[in-house]
Amino acid sequence: MSQVDQLVSELSTQFRGEAGGAAGGLEASARTFIEAKLSALSSGSSSAEQLGALQRQLLVDIIDASIVDQVGLATSTAVLQEVVCLVDRPEYGFGMRAQQDVLLHLLSKIQQRQMAYDSVITEARKALAKSLAAEEKWEEAARQLQSIRFEQSQGTLNIASVFPVYIWTTQLFLQAENLDQAVVSLNRAAAHIMQVSDVEQIMQYRFVQARVLSLTHKYIEAAIIYHNIFQTNTKDPAGQLEVLRQAINCAVLAAASPQKMRVLSGLHREKLAPTLPSFGLVEKMVLKRLIKPTELEQFSQQLEKHQCESVAGGKATVLGSAVREHNVFVLSSLYTSIRFENLGRLLGIDTEEAELMCARMIAEGRMKGRIDQIAGVITFEGAREVKEVAAAISMKKQAAVQPPPMYFRETVHARWDGRIINLCQSIEDAVDMLIERQPVYARTLFRRVA
Repeated sequence: MSQVDQLVSELSTQFRGEAGGAAGGLEASARTFIEAKLSALSSGSSSAEQLGALQRQLLVDIIDASIVDQVGLATSTAVLQEVVCLVDRPEYGFGMRAQQDVLLHLLSKIQQRQMAYDSVITEARKALAKSLAAEEKWEEAARQLQSIRFEQSQGTLNIASVFPVYIWTTQLFLQAENLDQAVVSLNRAAAHIMQVSDVEQIMQYRFVQARVLSLTHKYIEAAIIYHNIFQTNTKDPAGQLEVLRQAINCAVLAAASPQKMRVLSGLHREKLAPTLPSFGLVEKMVLKRLIKPTELEQFSQQLEKHQCESVAGGKATVLGSAVREHNVFVLSSLYTSIRFENLGRLLGIDTEEAELMCARMIAEGRMKGRIDQIAGVITFEGAREVKEVAAAISMKKQAAVQPPPMYFRETVHARWDGRIINLCQSIEDAVDMLIERQPVYARTLFRRVA
């Protein structure tokens, strides 16, 4: 009789009376059964290498014996669960290779029986991912966790146990520098975030989310999340300082916009901000001062690899581009209009590049202005609006008899006319929708009006 057949006989007879009992008792019996088998091997005179091979083969045979028809499903599940637990226990000295071999063999045997061994497959993949991660095989470990199909499991989905696995998978993919799959795993976690109540899990999710946003160059969103973590996590001062540093780095690298100025202002007001080397640069941005390229050397040394990537066809770095846009944003509040050749000279770039930068900022709604390509001039609407408001306030205070400037009256009239046109268009659209969806009521209504 082979060892597998002998194990099948022992399992079918020893656990026959316990199969219908409590799950805890069955698991305890399975643990005692496997430990006794392993202890019997240890009592021999085999070398450490031979003992490891014998223990590995014993667990493989127990797995094969557990899934035959003679062994009940409850017994089989309890035994396989204990195999997954025992293979990771340090007192038995299973090496990483032996652990992985046993777990891969187990998964190969029961993978096609997902419904019957759902919990065993889940725990086996977690244990295998842990073993692979210990060897820094990040991609393989993440793939094991990604293969767990929680949505196909029986019973109600337990968010408390599912959510950490999604976060762990995202972290492993980030370690493997597989950003696409990290985003996929993060989106799976995001679908359940509203159902999570554990503060620690929510904090881990926010950290990973901010990291992914930073890697995808969505710096303003990352800065907002890092700032929120900084304000929430007050128990770890050293960790707080690092989070604040990350928030400031992302905010500085973000594209120039009113939102960026608001985020930077909030970070600038934090009590710990002056302790960071980057505080001087943040203060200049908040106070809307021009920044010279020579002032960026110290700040660029603390940036991560992905934050130093080249943009605009290799003509500038992320930091250089962000600072140039900041300088344009500052100039837009100082000048009513400026020629592109002069703007390029102030920014240290050529005329064409200055025009393209301004056009992109206007098109993306981050700056108000009009470009005259023929004259090579940009007119900043923000500066003009400030002057219009100042002129209106001044005229009101002085109660002057003379009429306001012509351009001011033309601007007010044009805006008023535009609002009237928009209102009329909205009414016309509403009437058309009424006729389309409720024709009978529309005819009755219009007959009454007539």
